[in-house]
Amino acid sequence: MQSTHLREHNLSLVMRAVVAATDPVSRATLARSTKLTKPTVSKLVEELVAAGLVEEHSPVSQGSGRPMVPLQPAKHTVLGIGLEIAAEHISCLGIDLAGEPLSTRTEYLEVTASNVAETVATCARLVEKVRADAGDAAPVGVCVAVPGRMSPDGESVLAAPNLDWVDVPLARELRQVLNLDHLPVLARNDIRLSVLTELAKRPDESFMYVRGSTGVGGAIVLEGKVLEGVHGWAGEFGHTVVEPGGALCRCGRHGCLEAYVSYHALRERAGLRRDVLIEELVEELSRSTDRAEVIGTIGRSLGLAVANALNILDLSTVVLSGYLGPIAEEIAPFIRETVDRHALAAEVGEIVIERSDDLAAPALWGAARAAIWPILDSPGHWIARSTALTD
Repeated sequence: MQSTHLREHNLSLVMRAVVAATDPVSRATLARSTKLTKPTVSKLVEELVAAGLVEEHSPVSQGSGRPMVPLQPAKHTVLGIGLEIAAEHISCLGIDLAGEPLSTRTEYLEVTASNVAETVATCARLVEKVRADAGDAAPVGVCVAVPGRMSPDGESVLAAPNLDWVDVPLARELRQVLNLDHLPVLARNDIRLSVLTELAKRPDESFMYVRGSTGVGGAIVLEGKVLEGVHGWAGEFGHTVVEPGGALCRCGRHGCLEAYVSYHALRERAGLRRDVLIEELVEELSRSTDRAEVIGTIGRSLGLAVANALNILDLSTVVLSGYLGPIAEEIAPFIRETVDRHALAAEVGEIVIERSDDLAAPALWGAARAAIWPILDSPGHWIARSTALTD
């Protein structure tokens, strides 16, 4: 008889394999990919199907031999809820195990240090609306994306300069107002969550992910895994020093990359109006300054931060996201010029610079995906909990 731990491990293996597959899989396929025996896989699949986590479809003939019974993540049975707190709005997205959106809601609010309680209340209101929209889909957890540094335990926002937040116990505050019956409530850095959408398209790859937004953030991916670091802050490219003693950054330090190429820095330095959209930033800057100069400034500053990171990490691929994505081809020569001068990796081949094919709201989608993780990690626990609630 399987031990509880082994059973949970094997259920998670099978559940993750079904969710990760781009096409329906069979029991035989799962046995090969998980290296479990076919009888074990069949037993686990039956348990997951009975729990409403996996769904079977009609058998499909494969010519000779037994027909294939396609398996896919169950649709509309469970609900992962993602929240994104930005400087001027809060959004909420609910998805199911298949990644299908069940509801999206947004409220506009200027988030500051003075209205944390209002922000938390708005989050709770949006979660309730998404739950109502999702009907009978059972919530499995909530994850909120925040543009700032999180405490190592993920409970507090240590600093979110674009929100003027310092030491905000966000996860605890949310748990107190969300009626989720002790389900997980997580708070994570928005860039760490944004990169999850890129990982889905680049399984097992290694790359640097740099996102230009109101600030500048990033992540380091090694063989398909996001490098967290001791405090969970690995990949903070925005606070790489590109000019010692240089421009004041919103973090309070001088010379950070973010002080030169973030939306706020570029907009304020050019005297642009506050309502300029991030995706329109470069076009607006180019109206008053030669576009080549704008592109060169962004590319050279970014290139210095990238070169320093490449020397430490020994990577050769850089993925640009946010407002940097659409101008990736334009700034690539300036990045390469700087990298060639400063990075050892340039000696063995050209650095690959690619753009991310961003979703409209990658941090929000990443948060919803992360909210699903507990059920992928411990499907047996979810099954036991659901059974107890229905008895």
